[in-house]
Amino acid sequence: MSIPVYEVSKSLGNFKVPDRVSLYVRKVSLVAFSGPSGSGKSSLLRIIAGLDSPDYGSVWLHGIDMTNTSTQYRHMAFVSQHYALSKNMTVYENTSFGLRLRGFSYQKIRNKVNDLLDCLRIPDIVSEYPGKLSGGQKQRVALARSLAIKSDFPSPDEPFGASDGELRRHLSKWLKRYLKDNGITTIMVTHDQKEVISMADEIVVLKQGRFLQQGRSKNLYDEPIDYFVGIFPGSFIEFPQLEESLDAPLNSSTTKSMEKDFTPFIPDLIWSQIFTNQSIHHYHFFLRLHELYLESQIDLKAIPVQIKKIIYKRTFVQLDLSITLSSWNITIPIGYQAFRKLNIQSFVQKLYIKPRNQVYLRAYPKKKNIISKQIQFFIINI
Repeated sequence: MSIPVYEVSKSLGNFKVPDRVSLYVRKVSLVAFSGPSGSGKSSLLRIIAGLDSPDYGSVWLHGIDMTNTSTQYRHMAFVSQHYALSKNMTVYENTSFGLRLRGFSYQKIRNKVNDLLDCLRIPDIVSEYPGKLSGGQKQRVALARSLAIKSDFPSPDEPFGASDGELRRHLSKWLKRYLKDNGITTIMVTHDQKEVISMADEIVVLKQGRFLQQGRSKNLYDEPIDYFVGIFPGSFIEFPQLEESLDAPLNSSTTKSMEKDFTPFIPDLIWSQIFTNQSIHHYHFFLRLHELYLESQIDLKAIPVQIKKIIYKRTFVQLDLSITLSSWNITIPIGYQAFRKLNIQSFVQKLYIKPRNQVYLRAYPKKKNIISKQIQFFIINI
């Protein structure tokens, strides 16, 4: 079933977290709430699960307004960061508790519990009590308990926050496959950006209690609504800023400065078409790292760059570069194979950089008082 949420708000002191949040969770999809601490992720999830009541707004489940309906009638399984396990029950008893209440046979309960504990890689602790478990083990037991009863809308809050490395990657992949195979609609909360991008069908980005944008990771990557969403899925390279005043008219000197900085990228002066409305004074423009191409051979259609620093990382090489035609400094990470192909002999050697065949030129407002509900994009063909 789908989950519409309409303008949900809740006051916490002088703030509203969440603050008039509206979103839509499609049927049989996994939606992840993401954002910095204090953005309202867990608060919004608790309201949807019925653990907290909003001051305003509504939550709909099964096509019914469930805003004022008790938690037990929502058929949602909220997996708290604090686990909420019974200290007097073993792992087996905690996991099977909901199944026993529903009157399942001993054999079905045993098979289900053992299967879940095995998939979550905790079959060896089946007889242990929560007091002897690590934080990661408790999280997995709480998740197993919620999945065992096959609730309509399981809602894990940082389900693997206490796990790391290979185990976390395995659990993320397994959970996504399990939810898809069983046709389960899910909302989850996580701070891990890699986990969000790899698991979620759609991502809801929140900041200071407010909804910023919802969409697939590719949409957030290619078409962010603002700067904050833009840096969420990955780094970008920002174009240099003109020293001209933001309020100054687009005069001849500005145009010459603009051409000096940008025409090496676009030989046909496409920039002049973009900036005729003085948008260069009101927006920052940027590209994603993969949209730039770096080479060592002389290219008259590319910008020459000077190597400032080479830093060897674990899986890539970081190049700190300076644009020789302006005061623009950029940092580009490249793989070791691509780095070897550049055949860099010394720091005196020049490299050449240009956009790939087709790129998005993205923009976000310079001034805080410039409110833009839709970020501007220009597709550039070279």
